[in-house]
Amino acid sequence: MGSSHFKLMQLFTLLALFSVISASAKTGFDGMLIGSEAVTEKDDAHTLYGGAGFIKCTSDKLVEPVSTQDISELLLKLNAGGSRFKVRATRRGRHTPNRFVCAGKGGSAKSPTGENSEVNHVDNTTYSVTILLHLMNRLVAVDHGRHRLTVEAGMTMQNLADAAVSNGMSVPVGVLPVYGNLTVGGVISASAHGSGAGVDSSLGDIVVGLKWVNGKGDVITSEVDDEKGVQEIRALVGGLGALGIITEVTLRLLPAGALAQVETWEGDDSNFAADVKHQLETSTPHIIYLWRPDLESYKAFHFKPLKTGDVPIHPYHPNGRSAMLIPCPQEAALATNVHLRDNTLDFDDSGPNSDVVNAQGCALSASSLDVPIFHDGDMILQNATIPSSYAMIAEECTPYCSWDLSYVGATTEDTEFTIKLGDIDDWVKDVKSVIKAEEAERQKHLDRRYGVGKVKLCLTPGYFWFRFGKGSKNLLATTAGHDEPVLYAMSSFFASAYFTHLPPKMDHISQVLEQLALCKYNARPHYGKNFDRTFTHPDCHVRDNFPEENIVKLLNLRDEHDPLKVFESELLTRMLEKLGPVYGIVQLMATFDRPLMAAIGYI
Repeated sequence: MGSSHFKLMQLFTLLALFSVISASAKTGFDGMLIGSEAVTEKDDAHTLYGGAGFIKCTSDKLVEPVSTQDISELLLKLNAGGSRFKVRATRRGRHTPNRFVCAGKGGSAKSPTGENSEVNHVDNTTYSVTILLHLMNRLVAVDHGRHRLTVEAGMTMQNLADAAVSNGMSVPVGVLPVYGNLTVGGVISASAHGSGAGVDSSLGDIVVGLKWVNGKGDVITSEVDDEKGVQEIRALVGGLGALGIITEVTLRLLPAGALAQVETWEGDDSNFAADVKHQLETSTPHIIYLWRPDLESYKAFHFKPLKTGDVPIHPYHPNGRSAMLIPCPQEAALATNVHLRDNTLDFDDSGPNSDVVNAQGCALSASSLDVPIFHDGDMILQNATIPSSYAMIAEECTPYCSWDLSYVGATTEDTEFTIKLGDIDDWVKDVKSVIKAEEAERQKHLDRRYGVGKVKLCLTPGYFWFRFGKGSKNLLATTAGHDEPVLYAMSSFFASAYFTHLPPKMDHISQVLEQLALCKYNARPHYGKNFDRTFTHPDCHVRDNFPEENIVKLLNLRDEHDPLKVFESELLTRMLEKLGPVYGIVQLMATFDRPLMAAIGYI
């Protein structure tokens, strides 16, 4: 490999490391955060854009309530009007690529230089209202004796952790997701999660009470001490808002000062599934894995809760934090933008610089896997003891997130599925087999062109993630009905936003794995990660992967609390009624030759 290739690899390594070292250099949205609202630059009085830029939702009216009573009065008024209407609750800058959150029309908005058209099947005669919950982000009540905290649904994960600590409590290790700017209501409704095999590993696991507004405008309080309340909570946690809008949440926390030892492990993936099972059994149930099968390696981050009286074996850092999703420096953003542009345009590995492009991709992927994940200010931590409340969530990176469309010109395409942990051996084997089979022809082409072994083929920058959870009795949560620990298997790889007419090089593999997960493993897709297509597979229906009795219970409760289906979005209807996919009118141009692409101005 030439010196220019080596310098490129050095550049990517330095940029990746710099992104962690500068974790404290940029904080927050520079004053653009309002409550828990993450403003996206194109939002207007009727249209909201997702934080990663994949989807836009257009409603007839956007409403910003400040109380449960405001929402109740709105629903009462809409019901009294006599016209058909739809209502969904969300917030600006939402972190989802699908249309579950759309009250009105949804469309694709992936390209920062222009928008893709998409077919909409929403009845234009239905009045649509989107309720923005960012102003409902307050602490409601503190129960010191029972270590319970009640907060409004618009509060973020970061603010929840802060509220717990400032009121003499701690958030258990593993129940918070990695991204700190998700909201309490959104996380609970989508059954989002942290990591913990067979133990509390999501906010839904520690919910003891919910206040919510149903489709008729009734304000209801549901508690785990009451049998009817338990049934309602099971329908609301992971229920995608099909029953009503959650406005307040009561959580069961820990006493102040809970600590976690965090450790960085790494290894080759020759026995990856066996390594995972062994580490979960002998180290801690709270582990996050980043895996690159093409690089034959993985990195693991262990979070070990300390019990009273335990003596930490690693130095204590009271300001220690996760650095997994820190702000991306401008230099790294630019380098990522340029590489993904070149990589996408070289979709068939026939361009004049295919060797350089592939070398860049491998270097960027390898260096990003080497980045440490914990920090204390500018100090990188491999192993440390830090407060459990901040062990797993990362600080806010908006608007400098690595997936921010307008900042990086690229974003991550995430897909996640919940499968039984007992299936991990087969899943790892299948992922390796799919990658090997799907990439074999590309590698042969590069070998013929440059010589065998001269140019290594890598997946695009990103990772496969493994996290873990426990089964639940919640009706529509992705963990529903499982009586054993579960594996959250996620694919998260970068894609350029400027060439939406071309599929990312990872796309064909992602789609094969999606079908494999749904059809072979009866997997449940993550409501906040996956695209519309996943929930509308024409043969392997998502509804069939849930216990049918759960669906019946959910629909019975929906008929009681939302008889007009005002909270049921188009995508949820398609999923529940197994209606199959809706295709847009975007034409993929991957088969076009390069002269034609040049003629139409794409290169």
